[in-house]
Amino acid sequence: KYVILIPSFNDWECLNLLIPKIDQALKDTNEHVDVLIVNDGSTKKNNLLFKKMHRLKKVEVLNLKNNVKAQIAIATGLNFLRKEKFQGGIIVMDADGQDDPEYLVNIIEESKKNPEKTITINRTKRDDELLFKILYQMYLFLSFLLTFKYLKFGVYSYLHSNSLDKILSTNDIHLAYAASLAKHFKNKNVIFAPRKKRILGQSQNNYRSLTHYALKIISVFRNQVLVNSVVLVFISFLLSKFIIFPVLFLLILLAFLFFNAIIFLLAYQIKKSYIVKDTLTNVENIENLTN
Repeated sequence: KYVILIPSFNDWECLNLLIPKIDQALKDTNEHVDVLIVNDGSTKKNNLLFKKMHRLKKVEVLNLKNNVKAQIAIATGLNFLRKEKFQGGIIVMDADGQDDPEYLVNIIEESKKNPEKTITINRTKRDDELLFKILYQMYLFLSFLLTFKYLKFGVYSYLHSNSLDKILSTNDIHLAYAASLAKHFKNKNVIFAPRKKRILGQSQNNYRSLTHYALKIISVFRNQVLVNSVVLVFISFLLSKFIIFPVLFLLILLAFLFFNAIIFLLAYQIKKSYIVKDTLTNVENIENLTN
């Protein structure tokens, strides 16, 4: 048994196209598959309307009272599944169609080999503007330098219900779900897939929100970042005697101090947030949309 968990904020039009695509993609599998949409406090009215599903057994919407952003919405959905004692595979994907539903069968088939092994869907290419691609590669390099993690995947992933206690055991998931997977599950299977364009409309993200998200990803590994920062500052200190000017070393030191202060502050803010203490208190109700 599988459930596809989809966090969504005002993406009803995309979901009206995505859900039938998911149903169509699963036409050749006999597995029991449900969909759980986590409505993250959307301000637009739910206008989901599907024709009869062929493979999807149930489509439900978990309505949240307040908008908590995608990462906490995912954590809320996982907490809900744990509370309901769901047993089986959980596939997390975005609502905008950028996570290609055609790979769902690949994920299901791969999961059958070892149901309790986590699977990530690593991106082979992205349809983005040149500036974004350059900044993205810079981010990947910086995050690898500071965390020793090369995160080429987003939320599109699979984990088994037996892994819920582990991933929900810390606040890491509230910062960044993908980074939490990388931190808590060292041995993962990988499926490679391109990241597609949105089905409809423009992305709700901008460079500011993406930068904030990148910092939250890195903050999941804040202890490793602190250790690596100390090593890099020490190397800079040694080089300052021969190559790097003392003023440049001082700037490097201040940059690392500032950067570490930011990521530790982000983690502290999440830890102290009332909503993450029990995400299920933010659940308003659940709707069954199945015909």
